[in-house]
Amino acid sequence: MAYHARTVSALQSQPRARPVVVIGMHRSGTSLVARILAAAGVQMGADRNVHDESDFFRALNKQIFRAAHADWDWPLATVPALEDKTLCDNLAEHLTERCASKDARAYLGRRFGKADLAAQTGRWGWKDPRNTCTLPLWLRIFPEAQVVNVYRDGVDVAASLVARERKRAGRLENAIRSSRCLDPDRAFSLWAEYVERSLDVTAELPPARVRDVRYERLVAKPYEAVRELLAFLELGRDEGEVAALMRMVDPERAQAAHKDPEWETLRRAKASHPLMQRLDYGKGP
Repeated sequence: MAYHARTVSALQSQPRARPVVVIGMHRSGTSLVARILAAAGVQMGADRNVHDESDFFRALNKQIFRAAHADWDWPLATVPALEDKTLCDNLAEHLTERCASKDARAYLGRRFGKADLAAQTGRWGWKDPRNTCTLPLWLRIFPEAQVVNVYRDGVDVAASLVARERKRAGRLENAIRSSRCLDPDRAFSLWAEYVERSLDVTAELPPARVRDVRYERLVAKPYEAVRELLAFLELGRDEGEVAALMRMVDPERAQAAHKDPEWETLRRAKASHPLMQRLDYGKGP
């Protein structure tokens, strides 16, 4: 118990604890960014799943969502929940204790098996689209965290979501299937909720603490985008290393939805949407 108390205290007061928190809507390129960061030397979790999400941090985010009676495809219940001071205080205490516990060693992996998050001096972080809604809590625990906000054209995101959920539709036992995302218009509205929330939760952060990554620019100009991201995180890499990282990007993926005529109607309908205009997506591909 004494060790645990010391670790919690260290975690709360550790000025060097600057995790990289990757936020952004599902199907927007957050996994690609997480893979690039991991290849660049950022510890993104020894327990990453097929979506490049740390199981440890994903489980904590899911606990926050359950406390708010929210789910990944109905995230906005987290907004009023995190305005409740008592709930936030309790959640922050729980998250701090979990991050200071031996459970975090699954994230750290065998290489850091005898250490804890408070002892990490290198760059580390995690990716989870749910971070978009839970970020205010994580910033209470890690006030020096840097945030990478990944966003993508809302129509392309809706197309990707609908394609995925239509494949899942017949598998009723799938716990994460989303009936909301079977419909293009509702899938687009989910994108809008996540993107608006991402802009809200990062609005007050200084430039040194938040970096927006536009997916289309990442795939169109990977060398420039990767180099800028590494500079933001103070990760010095030579030209050869940057070139190797940029080769992880597949430019063909960005145009997948543009090849399907089903989405032309939705693109025209959403061209004047405030977020599409704000992010300069209103003109189409």
